[in-house]
Amino acid sequence: MSGLAILCMVLFGTSFWGLVLALEVIPPVTLGFLRAFLVSVFMLSMFFLLGRFGSRNGLFARKNLLLAGLEGKGGLVTVVCFAFFSTVLPNILQNLGMTMMDPGSTSSLTAMIQGVGPVFTIILAVIFLHEKLGPWKLAGLLVTVPAAMVLTTYGSGQWDLGSSETIGAFLNLITGLSYSISGLILKYAMNRGASPVHLVSVNAMYGAAILLPVTVFTWIMGWEGPAWIFHAGADVWLALFYISICLYGVTPTIWYRVIRSGELSRVGFFVFLLPVFSYLVGFFMLGDRLGPVQLGAGCVLLAGVGISQIRRKRILNPDIDG
Repeated sequence: MSGLAILCMVLFGTSFWGLVLALEVIPPVTLGFLRAFLVSVFMLSMFFLLGRFGSRNGLFARKNLLLAGLEGKGGLVTVVCFAFFSTVLPNILQNLGMTMMDPGSTSSLTAMIQGVGPVFTIILAVIFLHEKLGPWKLAGLLVTVPAAMVLTTYGSGQWDLGSSETIGAFLNLITGLSYSISGLILKYAMNRGASPVHLVSVNAMYGAAILLPVTVFTWIMGWEGPAWIFHAGADVWLALFYISICLYGVTPTIWYRVIRSGELSRVGFFVFLLPVFSYLVGFFMLGDRLGPVQLGAGCVLLAGVGISQIRRKRILNPDIDG
């Protein structure tokens, strides 16, 4: 499963490039709604085609289509909370944060800051899933926390806690926390037998349903609006399609299966690879440039991958491809 985890990080690493292009024209909250809505339409279309031509009618069973295979009121609460922390909150915070950050390093820096998510994941997994906090996981925490603080508070060559860049970075840090909470809910749901494919679908559907009134409210208040449609070129539409269907519909299906295969706290450390691929994409596609302090902090973060993955041979799980 390690190969699939790395593949997911490569694909997710390109998402920030697409977000930068889309946010140049599409307002932040509106973009979040559009991504969720497009994935909802895509997933329902795939279910229809598979059910129509593949004799897989179970795809449209109520408990699968609306609850991802979970039963009862607890199932509804689980999938709605999952959608909130995986789609609604991170889409709003991430998109707003990216519009406030330095355009010359938005893609790379956002990925690095959100790359600290595994720190939150370890803490949450130990508390709620009762996973063990071994010495190497603890060492990874001690290495990454200071680096995350540097990446969050250092911008434009100086320390400025009150700048818009710092606020934008902080919003992306909270985004990482939100994704970690959603990962905890995801692991809980799949331990109860939830389907990864249907989780992608209900995540998008409930996320779009919650984001729709929020988007309409921003339009009514005049903060955002539909005028962007008249200014969007082919590159923006392609970016929107890519970050929605490919990175929000297809890739998460693979990532959810990876999470189901092993400990959340250990699998989550692969997120530390996200900044590497994002920086490479940002460097070559957007001309992103990070200062020496930010690059140094990013390298420290990446060291957490190797440290956290160290484990004695005797405790290896034979069912997990290490």
